[in-house]
Parts: sequence; C-alpha cells; structure tokens
Amino acid sequence: MTKIKKFLPTIGLLIILALGLLVRLYKIDSPIADWHSFRQADTASVTRVFSQEGLDLLHPRYQDISNIPSGKENPQGWRMVEFPFYNYLHLQVFNVSGLNLETAGRLTSVLISLWSLVALYLIVKKISGAWVGLMAAFFFAFLPFNIFYSRVVLPEPLVIATFLTSFYLLLRLLDSKKKLTSWLLVLLSSLFLTASFLLKPYTAFFTLPFFWIFFLAFKGKKINIFQFITYGLISVTPFILWRLWIAQYPSGIPAFDWLFNMDNIRLRPAWFRWLFAERLSKLILGYFGTALLVFGLIKKPKKLSWIYPLWFIGILIYFIVIASGNVRHDYYQAITTPFLCILLAQGIANIISLPKKAYPRLITIPAVIVITLFSLAFSWYEIKGYYQINHPTIIEAGQAVDEFLPKDARVIAPYQGDTAFLYQTNRYGWPLMTHDLDQMIELGATHYVSVNYDKMTTEIMDQPGFEPILIDPDFVIIQLSNQKD
Repeated sequence: MTKIKKFLPTIGLLIILALGLLVRLYKIDSPIADWHSFRQADTASVTRVFSQEGLDLLHPRYQDISNIPSGKENPQGWRMVEFPFYNYLHLQVFNVSGLNLETAGRLTSVLISLWSLVALYLIVKKISGAWVGLMAAFFFAFLPFNIFYSRVVLPEPLVIATFLTSFYLLLRLLDSKKKLTSWLLVLLSSLFLTASFLLKPYTAFFTLPFFWIFFLAFKGKKINIFQFITYGLISVTPFILWRLWIAQYPSGIPAFDWLFNMDNIRLRPAWFRWLFAERLSKLILGYFGTALLVFGLIKKPKKLSWIYPLWFIGILIYFIVIASGNVRHDYYQAITTPFLCILLAQGIANIISLPKKAYPRLITIPAVIVITLFSLAFSWYEIKGYYQINHPTIIEAGQAVDEFLPKDARVIAPYQGDTAFLYQTNRYGWPLMTHDLDQMIELGATHYVSVNYDKMTTEIMDQPGFEPILIDPDFVIIQLSNQKD
C-alpha cells in the first residue's frame, strides 16, 4: 500500500498529461483564421519560407513585404523579432509528421505545452509538495484560456517551457552537493533562460524569484560569485548579440513603442478594468477562480516562501510596463498563466488547510470543487468563440490564388492590415493598399485579390487593362498591369 501511495502523484500526473493532450487536440486541424490569426499567420509564414526556400535561422523572413509593421518598405520580407527557435521546431514537426503546415504548428505548440506542464509540476512539487503540484498541473492543463494558447502557432508556448525549465534547474541548485553538479545546473539553467529571452524578453519580469534562489544558494554555499556572473553573462549575452544583429535589418523590426503606454492608458481606470476585470477575472479565471487566486496570495508556502509572491509582483510589473500591449492583445497574458496556475493550486491548498473545527473538510472540499468547476465553465463560455473561423471566405480565396497564380506572383490581399488573408494566398505581398495603385505596381504587385466588392475593388475592376482572372460571388482575383505601359 505504501508503494502504491508513493506512485500516486506520478499516476495522477500521467492522467493529467493524457487528458491535457486530449483537450488540446480540439480543432487542431483548424486553418489559421481563428482568434489572433494575424499573429499566428506571421509566425507560420516564417516557417513556410524556411520550408520553401531553406532554413536560415539568422535571416528569418515572411510573406508580408509591406511597410505596415516597421514603417519601412520591406521587399525581402525580413521578420526580425524573436529568434526562430519555435519555427525550427515547427519545421521539424512539419517534415516528420506529414501534416499540413498549420496542423503541424498547432501540434508543435501542444507538445511544448505538455513539456511546460511537467516542468510546472516539478517546480511546485519542490516548493509545496506533490499534491499542490498536481493541482497546478491540473489548472495548466484545463484552464480554457491556457488550452487555447497552448495550441496556437505562436512562440509563447516555447517561451513558457524554456523559462519554467530554467527555473526548475536553478531550484535543483539548492540540493546540489558537488561542485560539478552545481556548474552543470548553472550552465543548463542559463541556456534555457537565454532561449526564453531570445524568444520574448518580457520573461525578464518574472525572474525576481531567480534572485531569491541565488540568495539562498549563496547562503547555503552552493554557488560562488564566479558562477553567478557566468550565469548572468550566458543568460543575457546572446540576447544582446541578437538585438545588435537584427538592428542591421530595420525594415524587418516592427514598431514597438506602442506596447508601453499608448494613449497614456497605464494605471488609468481602463487599464485596471481591462487587465483585472475583463482579462484576469472574467476571461482567464471565469470569475470564480479569483477567490482561489486571493487565497493563494494570503498565505505563503512554508518552504521557499518568497517565490510565489515574487512571481505575482513580476506579473504586476509586467502589466504596468507593457501596459498597452497587455490591454490591446490578450495573448500577452499567455505567459502569465503558469504563475496564475500556481497561485490557484496554492489557494486550494490554503483553503483545505484551514482549521478543521471552524471549516470542516466536508465543507471546504466540496466548495473548492464547485468553485473550480464554475471557474472552468465560465471561462470556457468566454473562450469558445476563439476557435471559430469567422471569415472562411479568406481561406477559399487564398486557395484559389494558390491554384491559379504563379508562385512568383506578388499579391495585394486587403484585410484591414491583417496578414491572415495574405497568408492563405501562400504568396509574398501586402495585407493592405499602402500606396496608390500605380505605386503598388511599381513595388512589384502583380495581382489584387479581394473578398468583398467594395469601392476600391470595383474601381480597379473597371479600369481598362486590369483583367479579372477569377470572379466568384464571394471574391475576385484581378491581374494588374500598368496602364502607362
């Protein structure tokens, strides 16, 4: 019986992993036309260029050659944002699996998220015990918000996985007894952390507990100053070098000033409403989970007690500094979900550990179950629409472009600047008319494809020499030729 008890947490983790995989397979074959498809399209487009034109990690490119992201003409389609670790993994899954590019991308994210789930469990097990670790893993597996963002074609799942792995390896440093082991943990942890920084430098906001671990490691003589400096250099230097490298390609660097405090929204009433009421309380926690979050904060774990509060402080700093980015796009909150899951699990543990005389288990345990189920249900009600394909016409029009136009065609696929439509065409081009038509033709545009017969479309169709190649009730493909030729 004792041996069985010993393996119960492992069995529980395997069950959560299996069910977590199952729920992430929901609509895994969906085209990239669901929620935040523009950002997913940009990421998938980089992988597509790698697959079609060869892997070149130092020169990532995508099919948007407009001046919209950076304000500069970008005829080569440079995409100088995160280092393309995610795209490399995406490409490998695509090559091995035989799936289409979109499904392979979603599967890549799903597998990475399961890696994160295991890392999260190991971290919480180390700090709060196996059962709290299982509860954290449960929330990570089944929070509807996290399920959706664990199967998107975005680098966020890999950001989370590399960061959590880095922290777990650093935690292990506190138990190391040999110098060689401590050096190995320092090197591995710093390498995973630099991978996280190269993908999303925002993870720096969540490194406050790292300093606490280093403090404890120094106190326990598990580490010396040289190892600390080495850790810092390995963690930061590749990121600095990457930023210096991409600075040579300014047309491929999207404008980012707006992320911080556009419209002076930081700490304004709208900032509080969007981040804490709309996103944290309603969207992610389904209202009821907020109670668990509060209980997770009011009582610290016995061991390594400052880690959870420091992570929450990191979330607040992140919300404050990247104010506009967080308000405008909910996917910016995706990297906070592991820490929220930890606090939810700790909240349950704190509720159940209340004095039994005043709060009998027959009351607290059913209360926790009801709160959790209501939280998941209300969150799902908000999230389920994210999976919908609201404009399937862009997929049909994109397939027609891919079938009828030559591979070297350069298309204008106006979709209010959203690159999801352009991505469906599988051609380099523009997601918006950025200049007048003659200038667009001079920039290389060969075709215009539209999913509505608006004023611009009908004007182009009526011009002599601009021949519609395909007219469908829902879309039109027009070949462009300069009237002056």
